[in-house]
Amino acid sequence: MKNLIIIGVGGFAREIYWYAQTCNEFNTEWKIKGFLDGDIKLDAAEYEKLPPNVPVLGDVNNYEICEDDVFTCAIGAPQVRKKLIEKMLERGADFVNIIGKGIIILPTMKFGRGVIVGFQSTLSDHSEIGDFVVINTASHLGHDVKVGNHTCIMSNVDIAGGTQIGENVFIGSHVSIIPKVKVEYGAKIGMGSVVLKRVRANTTVVGNPAIEF
Repeated sequence: MKNLIIIGVGGFAREIYWYAQTCNEFNTEWKIKGFLDGDIKLDAAEYEKLPPNVPVLGDVNNYEICEDDVFTCAIGAPQVRKKLIEKMLERGADFVNIIGKGIIILPTMKFGRGVIVGFQSTLSDHSEIGDFVVINTASHLGHDVKVGNHTCIMSNVDIAGGTQIGENVFIGSHVSIIPKVKVEYGAKIGMGSVVLKRVRANTTVVGNPAIEF
């Protein structure tokens, strides 16, 4: 039995707490040991919303990793997420995948480590998910979609077949992306956008059709 520690104490961390109650990394069992603060402490009101009897164990800078500890990162901003994860990896942390209940795992899928896939999401044939990717609730990835490391895809996103998503990308809720589009490194796609063409690296696009903002 492993001890799962959730990095983060905000709303997304609370969501991941409930995900982890009902799903696990391909039948690997764990119990939730607690939460870790990121580099920035939140308002006291956020801590009061955390589940009772589940402690905040410290922060990523001072927590002493134990032998049976495994981790997941509940931070939605890709750059912040990457920084915290790399800090913990340097100290020997082991990250697990949290795959939502009901997800059908096809033999042609490829998952990195530290992946989070929310409830009611679907991934199709030959989809490839990099390390430390978040795919939130009720999102759909078509066949042959590739998602780069540390990318965060929010809820109710529809990514059509053959689309290539780079690393450190943020895709807001209710985004639709047509087939075979490339979304390059560090791009941000605003909520509700419809993406019809390439999104250049480190740009932000919004709207229907999505244009650089």
